[in-house]
Amino acid sequence: MLKRFLRSCIGLMSFGLALSVAAAEQSPVDVWETFLKPKYFADQKIIEDKTVIEMKTPYRAEDAAFTPLTIKAQFPQSPTRYIEKIYVVIDKNPEPLAGMFNLTPDIGRADLALRIRIDNYTNVRAVAVLNNGETHMVTNFVKAQGGCSAPLGSDLQEAMKHLGEMKFRTVGERTAEDAIIGQLMLSHPNITGMQKDQKTQLIRPAHYVKTIKVYFNDALIMTAETGISISEDPSFRFFFKPSKGGELKADVIDSKGTEWTHSFKVGA
Repeated sequence: MLKRFLRSCIGLMSFGLALSVAAAEQSPVDVWETFLKPKYFADQKIIEDKTVIEMKTPYRAEDAAFTPLTIKAQFPQSPTRYIEKIYVVIDKNPEPLAGMFNLTPDIGRADLALRIRIDNYTNVRAVAVLNNGETHMVTNFVKAQGGCSAPLGSDLQEAMKHLGEMKFRTVGERTAEDAIIGQLMLSHPNITGMQKDQKTQLIRPAHYVKTIKVYFNDALIMTAETGISISEDPSFRFFFKPSKGGELKADVIDSKGTEWTHSFKVGA
């Protein structure tokens, strides 16, 4: 009887050990290859290199809800060769596609700067699609947690008073292509649908900026389609060609269908 009991114990231990070894050998699911690449790029061939764009992100973010991201193009935009689209993908965010930016040759350079939310240690990807269909990707790993559920940085009632207000400024000197950096700043809480109301402890419904269209002298130069992975009070830096000056206009629509339009005079 004792021998049979011991044999049973040894058998159970061996089975448990086998399960542990199997679990250890099982690799985690590759979110990008398994889900995200097929969803956003189907069978498209993606070249992983830095010949088209580079991306700068912090290795460890100081604030997961305001993580800076900068994309730099390796060549200027021209009518014959230009970056047509840039996707920003955050693998392990609840909404991985942070933004999709449609660009034109008229911006001069396809550089972008923005702030994103990061919910977990993750790969962050920038994917550039050229006008000939060629697709290139760069990937950075970022250590940050809780950016999508972090409380708002400002009082919601106060933020709603300024909802949709915009500011615009130019930054730095013109490039050799006669392009200059423009920075569009928008007042919007960009609520993710994962944040608690500190008084009621209820989850606030999602309410975020969905589409931004930027025109210069009535010509569309950039469209941004964004979601909850963009930070509160979104800020975007991009190049454009002011030539002899004129008017820059921004059209914004949020997830509730509210629209705002603001125009800014740009000097020569």
